[in-house]
Amino acid sequence: MTPPPISPTGGWIGALIFSVLFLAALGLFALRAGELVTLLAKARPEHRTDHINERIGSIFKVVLGQSGVLRDPIPGIAHFFTFWGFIIIQFGLLELIVNAYNISIPFLGDSPIFASILDFFIVFVTLALVVFAIRRGVFKPKQLQSALHGPWDGFIILGLIFLVVLTLTLVESFNYVATGGHAWTPLAAFFSPIFIPLGVNGSMLAYRVSWWLHIAVVLSFLIYLPRSKHLHLLATPFNVFFQNYKPKGALPLLENLEERDDYGVSKVEQFTWKQLLDGYACTECGRCNTVCPATNTGKPLYPKEIILGVKEALFVRSGEILGQDSLYSKLGIAGVKAGKTVEEKEAHHEPMVGGIISQEALWSCTTCMACMEICPVSIEHVPKIVDMRRSLVMEESEFPQEVTSLFNNIERNGNPWEISNDKRAEWAAGLGIPLLSENPDADVLYWVGCMGSFDQRNKKVATSVAKILLAAKVNFAILGPEESCTGDPARRIGNEYLWQMQAMQNIETLNGYGFNKSANADGASEQKHRTILTACPHCFNTMLNEYPQLGGDYEVVHHTVFIDQLISDGKLELPEGFDQRKLTYHDPCYIGRYNDTYNEPRRVLTVLNSNGINEMERNRNKSFCCGGGGGRAWMEEKVGKRVNQTRINEALETNSEVVAAACPFCITMFEDGVKGVEAEEKLKIEDISEIVAQAIESKQPVVK
Repeated sequence: MTPPPISPTGGWIGALIFSVLFLAALGLFALRAGELVTLLAKARPEHRTDHINERIGSIFKVVLGQSGVLRDPIPGIAHFFTFWGFIIIQFGLLELIVNAYNISIPFLGDSPIFASILDFFIVFVTLALVVFAIRRGVFKPKQLQSALHGPWDGFIILGLIFLVVLTLTLVESFNYVATGGHAWTPLAAFFSPIFIPLGVNGSMLAYRVSWWLHIAVVLSFLIYLPRSKHLHLLATPFNVFFQNYKPKGALPLLENLEERDDYGVSKVEQFTWKQLLDGYACTECGRCNTVCPATNTGKPLYPKEIILGVKEALFVRSGEILGQDSLYSKLGIAGVKAGKTVEEKEAHHEPMVGGIISQEALWSCTTCMACMEICPVSIEHVPKIVDMRRSLVMEESEFPQEVTSLFNNIERNGNPWEISNDKRAEWAAGLGIPLLSENPDADVLYWVGCMGSFDQRNKKVATSVAKILLAAKVNFAILGPEESCTGDPARRIGNEYLWQMQAMQNIETLNGYGFNKSANADGASEQKHRTILTACPHCFNTMLNEYPQLGGDYEVVHHTVFIDQLISDGKLELPEGFDQRKLTYHDPCYIGRYNDTYNEPRRVLTVLNSNGINEMERNRNKSFCCGGGGGRAWMEEKVGKRVNQTRINEALETNSEVVAAACPFCITMFEDGVKGVEAEEKLKIEDISEIVAQAIESKQPVVK
């Protein structure tokens, strides 16, 4: 018969002392948790309760399965064991807590299976701590550094976790000796020869001392956790559950523009509760910094610092947000961490935008979304950056001087240049392409976009797309002067008003021709299937994912996907192996990470080129931005290396002769980049449609 567990508290007085300490620690934890939740509750509302099944699934995959952190194998595996060790140790803690009242939990206190599982994780958590300590103390990767605080918080947490596993191991070992081997665990049996000389009485005293030490460490951890960077342990499950399930490429709509008192975000309390929760959930792993094109080319943008800056601004203003006379403020815990430097204290008096977060950082963003793609805890960086840009543009009129003409031209001419929109269809002269007004029943509307219509280099792409459609006998048309800029660069820069104006104009035009799927579905008459085709990922993303916010619901297809479908359906037969040049393919951010289009462009290229694709090291969802997104194509790149040249150098490393592109912005940026690195004789930039059109012209395909 197994003897009852030894009482670690020694009687009712000890149990009472433990109860008081335990409740006090819970109270301090609850007080801080209440403050944090109240700050979220006072933020702007946001609906994040749709897609319940997917949200629950994400908890199992991302939180319990640790799928996000495991993408970086060494720290990921260490984090996996630390996470699960933390959970298993809590079950062991529960047993130790009830032991204070001379109680044991079935299947925990007397289970050799649970004891073995617990000790397995104690060992691997210890090994993980060694990995973390060496990584932080010896290798010191730049991504772990922060401008807002030093490294000590991370070492404090590592120390606390180590003390937890150390004192737990001592508790097990002394208990094993004191009970004559009845309280068996693998680690206790292993270490027991060291403690046998203490005897039963000495081991019992040592067991009680180590138990109190373990409880003291755990309660200290409980109090410190919500006040430290490891708040993410508590916030991550909620942040993952409440992640965005709307289209990734859609920025939040700024509603009721004519009636609003503010435009965008200049104060931290203007963010939504989910945007603030992102700050709580940030693990400060810095993976976002490692993939950011601005960070990697020496710009003053560090995506991690944006998130931490928002959290810092929130904690700085928490007293004002909660009320100066609030209980939290009276207890002195409403502010940020104690022991701040003079510089940090001075920073608290700065505004969030232009102070804690610099304007230069905000304007460096290309909105490529690489930071969001790699984040293991579903943090959304780009919408915050655009929200702060909106405030600068629409409230302060603070923006790079170069984009002034962009705004004016889009508003006056419907395109980014000082060119009359009446000339939008001149590129198509002599090709026999009808306007939609001439062929209102066209199955496909080819949305040419501003670059394809006016930019001399990208007119060649527009012509190639048209030749492909003609060869495949697609019933298509263009809008010509009725087409206007979708407003994408204006919106990404922060001019939401101009974007909405452009969007409403285009939506009215498209709806007038019967392209709105929602209107067709509700209409009395049967409407045929109609598609909008575009070669610009930015136009594609805006019309597909953002126009529905204003009532424009369309079927929009990128030209690479459309060409792939034409080949698949047998409507366009191309000479296989036509192009023998070595080529690589660049994934544009706005059809890649934004809309998960990776395979279709590659399928088209592998039909044309029997040599296949020489992939760049960063490809598909890890593709490196061309530098032109987020309105950056119209801004001067004055700091650090040029993003486009960095990407071109990656292409040159593949020894390719051609970079196959699928975006007019990428083509423009890369052709400038090729000139910048003096590689005009080595590398050509061609849109996929141009390669297909060359194949059509080289040998008349069989048209069905």
